Amino acid sequence: MRKQISFQNIPQISAIYFAMLQCGYEYYAHEKNADFVKTIEKFRTQHINYDVSFFSQIKQKTCEVYPYWPRAALLESATFFLEKEAIQFRDFEIFRNNIMSAGNISDIERNQDLWKWIESFPAALACIMQCSDFKVYLEWENKWIQKQNIIWKSDLEHIQYILDNCAKYYNSPIQSVSIVLNPIKCAYFADYHINKNRLFFCSGDFNVESVVHEFLHHVIHPFVEKSRADILKSSTVYPGIDKSYYLSGDEDGKINAFEEYMVRHISKKILAKSFPLNLDFYIKDVLRGFS
Repeated sequence: MRKQISFQNIPQISAIYFAMLQCGYEYYAHEKNADFVKTIEKFRTQHINYDVSFFSQIKQKTCEVYPYWPRAALLESATFFLEKEAIQFRDFEIFRNNIMSAGNISDIERNQDLWKWIESFPAALACIMQCSDFKVYLEWENKWIQKQNIIWKSDLEHIQYILDNCAKYYNSPIQSVSIVLNPIKCAYFADYHINKNRLFFCSGDFNVESVVHEFLHHVIHPFVEKSRADILKSSTVYPGIDKSYYLSGDEDGKINAFEEYMVRHISKKILAKSFPLNLDFYIKDVLRGFS
């Protein structure tokens, strides 16, 4: 990975969270200092003169921990399927198929109500991006992103070192990583999106471990699949892995739980700049330790 990793923003995603702020999104303040919270609150318009009704429907009741899941994440994903020059969908069926095949979204969360609602996304997004209040906010956000790149320079270089070595040793399917920061988004809730061979890590806060963890899932997954038969032979309950990772307890659930365990295990080594040179052998060795 030759291009130096840095923070960036995506104006379409920025517009989503700006609109959510106007609709009462309360998570902008979580785990952020008081002065920063006051700055964000200045962009919460008291007398909204543009339509945000579409974005008020992002909040649902299907996820108690974070009621903006999965719709906020789905809109983030949808921005990668919009025409660059005109805000309208392209490859909509690919986007739809991605959502319908996702293992972390329930059927009730992607029913016909979702698709009827999301049809209005391009027009609703265009409305936000054209309004003067958002343009003022985006100007501030651009300057904030520039400052973050300076503040976190050494940590970004550490991540770059890790990504370069993973590409060197493991033939990573992900060729580049972009960290999309959004100051309004909840600090403890991150989403990722893959566009071709590029991973976009979208978060309200920066955490080195989280970025590396998510990247390693895509590095390790092919190696885990190679050991699928051996993993399924084991009845091991992996230490530190919550039962939710086992899904319904079927074969895919066992593979999912083992992958999560391996990602956490290898993340610790890689963050300390220790890279297992042969992941096939390493994973088989870990499996033997559980037998």
